[in-house]
Amino acid sequence: MTDGLREAEGPLGWHPAGLRTEDWLIPATEADAGGALPARINTALWYGTGFAVLRGLALAGLTDRQSVELCAHLVARVCAPAGLRLQSSANELLTATTAPALPTLAGPETPATPSGDAHLLLPHMDRGEGPEPPRLLALLCIRPAAEGGASLLASGPALHDHLATAHPDALRELHQDFHFGRGPGFDRVRPVFRHEDRTLRVHYNRYWINRGQDETGTPFTPARRAALQRMETLLQDPALVLKLPLRRGDLLLVNNSAVLHGRTPFTDSGVPGSGRCYARVWAD
Repeated sequence: MTDGLREAEGPLGWHPAGLRTEDWLIPATEADAGGALPARINTALWYGTGFAVLRGLALAGLTDRQSVELCAHLVARVCAPAGLRLQSSANELLTATTAPALPTLAGPETPATPSGDAHLLLPHMDRGEGPEPPRLLALLCIRPAAEGGASLLASGPALHDHLATAHPDALRELHQDFHFGRGPGFDRVRPVFRHEDRTLRVHYNRYWINRGQDETGTPFTPARRAALQRMETLLQDPALVLKLPLRRGDLLLVNNSAVLHGRTPFTDSGVPGSGRCYARVWAD
């Protein structure tokens, strides 16, 4: 293999079948165990699975906005040992009317306008507000959907190594630069996969890649289109994508450069104030 196609190193490359619940699930009762909780979560995020779920946070009696504040407080506590800080405008509520829909596999290069529907969101990384994506994404489940809406998680290194073996031509394309959205001088330009020392970074968000390419005024080459579609296909493979239903009070923390996240389609009850609702926080 060429250097770009060498296998990813480290423990962040996993397949759902090989995961143990104890690799990523942490009871919220450990939140009061001194400094042990941040250490355990940071070990999982940067040296383990690349994600963790803190399960069972007490949200009874809190408004949605107070739940967001609780999420931000806990994330700030977890981030401090890793030298991360919350992004200033990162704290927000995600509901069925605010979460964008990403382009589908067969969609046009010109991206659809985010429509806030409840369709499938294939795994992706969050773009964030700065020139670089946030290193950490946190999602607190305030209210799950009436039906569906499970989180989807995929290991970037596992996707990379599958492509290296089965589709090396596609992987070579994905090691080249892509435009991610709009910005002065197209400053958000990076490969989908890149090696940094002994760490593999994954930066994949089809919506922003489509939008950035559209801004250039030129279409994708056939090889690039095929590589992106190969990625989309893999992100629908249950052998590579973990389906993880979150409960009320579950806090999902994700290494945004190692693990892609998405969700299954969902349906809400239609009762006002009872719809699917999450708090989202970014840190870098």
